[in-house]
Amino acid sequence: MLSRDDFFSALLRQSAQLQADKKMGLILARVQRLGEVNIIMDTELVDAAQVRIEKSLRAEDRVAKIGACDFIIYLADLKNVNHAALAANSLVRGFQEPLLVSAGPVQATIAMGVSIFPDHGDEPEILCKHAEIAFGRALQSSDRYAIYDSHEEKIKILYPEFREAITNNRLEVYLQPFWDLRRKKVVGAESLARWKSPVHGFVSPDQFIPFAEQTGLIGALTRWSVNATMYHSSELKQAGFDLSFAINLSARVFHEQGIVEQILGALNIFDVPATNLVLEVTESAIMSDLKLSARVLESLRDKGVRISIDDFGCGYSSFEYLKQFPATELKIDKSFVFDITRSARAAQLVRSMIDLAHHLDIVAIAEGVEDQETADMLTNMDCDFAQGYFYSRPKPAEQFVAEMMNL
Repeated sequence: MLSRDDFFSALLRQSAQLQADKKMGLILARVQRLGEVNIIMDTELVDAAQVRIEKSLRAEDRVAKIGACDFIIYLADLKNVNHAALAANSLVRGFQEPLLVSAGPVQATIAMGVSIFPDHGDEPEILCKHAEIAFGRALQSSDRYAIYDSHEEKIKILYPEFREAITNNRLEVYLQPFWDLRRKKVVGAESLARWKSPVHGFVSPDQFIPFAEQTGLIGALTRWSVNATMYHSSELKQAGFDLSFAINLSARVFHEQGIVEQILGALNIFDVPATNLVLEVTESAIMSDLKLSARVLESLRDKGVRISIDDFGCGYSSFEYLKQFPATELKIDKSFVFDITRSARAAQLVRSMIDLAHHLDIVAIAEGVEDQETADMLTNMDCDFAQGYFYSRPKPAEQFVAEMMNL
């Protein structure tokens, strides 16, 4: 087993050989049996996992075991961050099939934190630290990997400062457009909350949203998000634009007293049709209390509000909840969409999800579209809408509104 110190030394030598315009990637990976956490796997299974990792990488990449079920992976000569994401996706796909050992097939899963040289540091210790930070987020992600973001280092948020930020409207709305694949036009946008703290600077939503859930501020945050988003929706409506706006709902919101009335009240105050509001809920949020979430969202749907299942395919994906849940839209997770131009199996899965949505008489939306080829494939699959960096990154609402006005 390679020690971290030995790897640091080897990595330093590799880094020194890189030209200024070259990038490399560092992945910290953990393999575990599906459904089991912090398990020490037997030697045969670990060896099988290492072989599977090596088969998923390029010839110039390297992997070493650094713990009972932990590995460190060196990605050579990367073009950009997306190149590292491709490698991580390849590793995730590599573990979709069971590992074969003498006792029989064993289903395992992999989680990975990724950092990039020199973007995220030029010293091995810093790169490993940043990969570890990303790994913590990967454990909570349906993607099973995360790439380090300089804004995601854990900071200590204080209750009074975040409550004050919500109360005094110090958060910002960012909007990422939805693209109609048939009509070739923007038809709406997803609303995303952003917070730049005077103390901490930019605070990632991955930090302040869980903080809001844990401290009981999620209701206030949701009300702020609905009102702020409907303000911009009303602004565009008055200018003659009939766009829909999607807002993410936390599972904790379903327990808030009067949440239905508050959402409908915001629509009334800003004179926005209920059909212009889409509420996005993940499968895990739905299943945390299926009866309650279905009841709350059915009340809103009956008033015309549209309901979207977010990140479809990476949660429970149970036909039981699809039977009970009042969805009008199904949003296919980017981890499937990302691979459709390279994997026939991924393409078949996405086509099946689109067909499933249409058979249920609901709209299919693909997220994570990053190139024309993917957009063309989705169009040929009869997908309704798409979202991703190919069309636009999230941008400040004021910028989105100004650009729409200037079309």
